[in-house]
Amino acid sequence: MQNAIIIARCSTNEARQDVSRQTQELTAKYGSQFEIVKTFAYYQSGTKNEDNNAEMLAFAISNGIQNIIVSEISRISRKVVNVLQFIEKCNNEKINVVIENYNLHTLNNDKTVNTMVQMMLSIGASFSQAELVQTKTRLNSGREKFIRDGGKLGRKLNSKKDPKKFIAENAEIIKFIKQGQSVRNIMKLTGKSSGTVQKIKKLLVA
Repeated sequence: MQNAIIIARCSTNEARQDVSRQTQELTAKYGSQFEIVKTFAYYQSGTKNEDNNAEMLAFAISNGIQNIIVSEISRISRKVVNVLQFIEKCNNEKINVVIENYNLHTLNNDKTVNTMVQMMLSIGASFSQAELVQTKTRLNSGREKFIRDGGKLGRKLNSKKDPKKFIAENAEIIKFIKQGQSVRNIMKLTGKSSGTVQKIKKLLVA
């Protein structure tokens, strides 16, 4: 049986449970076909996850991983160039990438490059990037209209959240702080901002 790793990624503004859902569905579908060596589940924007991809690819290469499984191409990246670079590196290392939603394999059974799939991925990655641009444009347009109509972004003036309630809402951060994780790692693991993590650390010391 060949081995594999699973990559499950969500942007920080997507549903929290989505990484778990991706992991569960991919494990259920491919667990009997491959030996799942490791699952990389994390929250990070698909336009800022180059470091994550480099880390996962390094793990795959150093551990002789034969397959990388993702639910869709945008889980690798929202940038076309990053997707294609990731796939090219996998091709060079003879690592097959499985894209679940279209049941595509980047390598043939003999480990040669599946040229038809490469073409499809280029097109799919382009659509994924275009979708992200459109979403950002709609959000920015909505914010601008809200401000023009007199709305104000951010917390209401003079409002202050109760520290105990704030700590209770961020129990996950506290867990990682107690583990000795760095602020940067906690941000990646929880999807929270640096300011939020730092505030929790200060409240714990106070």
